[in-house]
Amino acid sequence: MDENNYENRHEHYHENCFLCGHPVLKHILTGLLTFLGAFAAFYVVTDWHYKRMLDPMVQMRKMDRMMMKEARQAEKFARREMGRENWIERKAGEIVHIEKTDDAYKIIINLKPFDNNEKNVEVTREGNKLTINAAGETKKHNKNAIIRFTQSFIFPDEAELGEMSKFKDGDKYIIVVPLDTDD
Repeated sequence: MDENNYENRHEHYHENCFLCGHPVLKHILTGLLTFLGAFAAFYVVTDWHYKRMLDPMVQMRKMDRMMMKEARQAEKFARREMGRENWIERKAGEIVHIEKTDDAYKIIINLKPFDNNEKNVEVTREGNKLTINAAGETKKHNKNAIIRFTQSFIFPDEAELGEMSKFKDGDKYIIVVPLDTDD
């Protein structure tokens, strides 16, 4: 007997149930309630988002992070540029080196970057100013590169630029500017 009552209890048909007699209306109301629940959830999440987005403290933290990022980028750029300047100075020191002795100035030019040819180096003088122009072509990693180098030196009045001598010694081009030692 309990078995018969158990089957009848789960039969969901009630005589006074309006929705049991109208299944289409039941589906429409279920859909409407689902839509309203989804709309309410969307509204709540959107409201939280806009309140957070318009919060002055959140905006200040965002601005601080952006400013810190820009400062790091500027510092990185400055370090890179400083390194590039040091590299250029180091490379220039490898190309041209000047020495002073008691009786002359010696300018030593490395000819390796300029095809080991002293004809690729042009030395001009104008008053007490000596200008070195050099050009050469190099191949690195299957790429051709043209190296152009210009440097000027201003010598004191006791330097005899008119009596300078130039000669090649191995892969070095040496310019000797004698000093006037008559006192």
